[in-house]
Amino acid sequence: AITEIAEKETAAEILLESKGFEDVVVSITDDTVDVVVNAAELSEAQRAQIEDIVIRKTGVAPEAIVISTLTAE
Repeated sequence: AITEIAEKETAAEILLESKGFEDVVVSITDDTVDVVVNAAELSEAQRAQIEDIVIRKTGVAPEAIVISTLTAE
């Protein structure tokens, strides 16, 4: 089960990075997915794209996805 979760996290991270999001971290815990993106802010379109990729790669519901930004200093 742990390997399966790690594979889903990695698959989502790789796909997000291929779409132009940098330094992405995807963390799956229970039925929640946390996504941290190295960006100052995200547009609604970018958030929708991230959500779509995470749903496809992890199978979680949209309301279980938390997207955060990490501002580089």
